[in-house]
Amino acid sequence: MTKFAPQGVEDPMATLCRMALQTQYADLPADVVRHVKLTLLDAMGVTIGGSAMEGIPAIVSLVKERGGNPQTPLPFYGGRVPANEAALVLGPMPRAMDCGDLHEEAGHVTEYVVPTLLAATGLCGPVSGKAFLAAMAVGQEILVRLGTAYKVINRAVKQHECGGHYIFGAVAAVGKLLGLSQEQLENAQGIARTMTQPNTMGIYSPATLMVRMHHGLVSQAAITCCQLAQRGITGPRAEVLSGPKGYLATARWETDPGFILHELGEHWELENIITKGYSACYFSHSSIDAIRALMKENAFGAGDIASIHIETSTPSWRAVCEPQEKKWHPVTVPECQFSLPYVVAIAAFDDKVFLESYSEEARARPEVRELMTRITAEENPDVSDWGARLQVTLRDGREFRKECIYVKGHPRNPFTTEEFVAKFRLCAPYSAIPLAQETVDDMIRNILQFEEIDDVVGILLDPLAPPST
Repeated sequence: MTKFAPQGVEDPMATLCRMALQTQYADLPADVVRHVKLTLLDAMGVTIGGSAMEGIPAIVSLVKERGGNPQTPLPFYGGRVPANEAALVLGPMPRAMDCGDLHEEAGHVTEYVVPTLLAATGLCGPVSGKAFLAAMAVGQEILVRLGTAYKVINRAVKQHECGGHYIFGAVAAVGKLLGLSQEQLENAQGIARTMTQPNTMGIYSPATLMVRMHHGLVSQAAITCCQLAQRGITGPRAEVLSGPKGYLATARWETDPGFILHELGEHWELENIITKGYSACYFSHSSIDAIRALMKENAFGAGDIASIHIETSTPSWRAVCEPQEKKWHPVTVPECQFSLPYVVAIAAFDDKVFLESYSEEARARPEVRELMTRITAEENPDVSDWGARLQVTLRDGREFRKECIYVKGHPRNPFTTEEFVAKFRLCAPYSAIPLAQETVDDMIRNILQFEEIDDVVGILLDPLAPPST
């Protein structure tokens, strides 16, 4: 196992680039390989599930209208488009369900890396499963380390920002897949730095389709950065992350630059990536878990509830409780996905929160809307960033309280392989095209033995081609 350390006074990004390019599949510990494969299975599942959601057909239409070099096949919709345009289409798909993975400090992870890599396969010859997994791993690791150093959840969200580090992980993954040199990858990351700024929480409060479209823009830009570097375009390399002009300097709070290179190559922070079990903003998952658990433990139904009061953390308040007039009266799918009272109310009635929770009929359910009027929330900085405290009062006067922190999918309460598979199967029926049971079974089996695959396109993209292709 190789430990990567800075050479001289180089920017930490140079060290990260060396790690990305030099790390091979054989260097990955077995537990890391297993985790990366499971996150790939999860990412493909939510990509399938989100493939027909609002906004996706519109961006497909735009990309096809623009045309260009037929490099990458478009799953679900057919045809081939330039790789960076395929990234614009693929990027929003896994985010649309709001059921992809994330890291408790760095935010969303694989939803940026996998669609970018899928799109980039059109720029090279056959890509083996081992090569794809290695590129995924370094992309995930770099994204997580930079988001953690920037303190995205603990500090940025509290300042109404949500980081801009995502592109660096996507660039690292694509740069490795394309075989960029050290100099080229550093240039690509320097180019990415010139395009990076802290992203505002405005895409979440109130929630708009930019929640998902943002991922397509990042994926598209990541591929473009690497293509420019391949063609000799240089970017600023001396202060990509550190120094007065580096990315960390954009923070209005104290960051943790030491985390970026701490035990790099020896410790894999990507193993702390969290899996979602609900199709909703993760800041609401602890509240969903709490209401479901209280109802089971105390044998009461939604009709028995007089009121629900939720104490939530500051980051959670920013994402799913403000502006309050929108969060308590959501209309669109994104608004409902980022509404704490909506998802808690619908969980109380249905004992789940998944894609059917956002159908037009579901969003108009009078009993859900009425219960929302009896749900209150308050911001409590003492609540852990991802936690929640619920107090439920029943019509008969009984009161129950519960605090939830480590919901199912957290590294302290992880999904089993069987649960990853079950989630994939739950996503499959929402595909933009009908998928045969055999196709679903084959995809699951092949991803779980991905290191044996010689050409990943035949496993990840070809099975998702429309029948007419």
